[in-house]
Amino acid sequence: MSDFFSCFDWDSFLMNSFVSLIFLIISILISILAIPHFTLKLLKKKRKKFITTKISYIIQEFCGFIEKSPFKDKELTSEQLSIYTTKKDLKNHKFIGIIDLNLFKEITHLKVRKLILSKFQNLNPDEKFDLVTLEKKRLDNLNTKLETIIGFHSLDIDQEIISDVSQLCIEIRAFEIKYKYNNSIDDLIEQGIAERTGVFGTIEISNIYKLILELFTKLLSLKIIDVEIKKKE
Repeated sequence: MSDFFSCFDWDSFLMNSFVSLIFLIISILISILAIPHFTLKLLKKKRKKFITTKISYIIQEFCGFIEKSPFKDKELTSEQLSIYTTKKDLKNHKFIGIIDLNLFKEITHLKVRKLILSKFQNLNPDEKFDLVTLEKKRLDNLNTKLETIIGFHSLDIDQEIISDVSQLCIEIRAFEIKYKYNNSIDDLIEQGIAERTGVFGTIEISNIYKLILELFTKLLSLKIIDVEIKKKE
């Protein structure tokens, strides 16, 4: 036994041990850093189709809402956006929707808000109430659909988008609370004792449209979306 240790090549052993230790540390670092990175990248690639589908759903809801908006004029609708999923993914490339507003122009956002406020300003209280009520019903419907999308499919949507959609839903809920103040004198109006002199919710509608247009523009700017802009004849 003493002869074995006396003849043992300690220098080679220590060198091999040192080299093995280095490779062990490198392997651990690769396992900690590289494997999760490539795993997440692979999962993201597999989820891309689902992410695109969910984003498309949200865009379609916005298209439907804006299409039926009473706050439009010829100048605002002079350009048309045709929306598709990206052509880089030809296998899943498809048409999403059309909107008669060029949201990529900042002036469009300002004009929409100005049009909303001016339209309410030119209506009498009863007409304002009817218009606010109409918009409340449309916003309730939009809110329900958006909450369903982010509630049941949140794993397939970017967290920033979920946050933006959630904020929009909160603003719509706040508007619904404010709208209820309009009903506080309904009995007196029906009895002919009082007349409607003001309407709650007009400013809130303008603010909600601002959020919708901003979020809509952000979605259209995503890499998974392609947009064609055309002048309407």
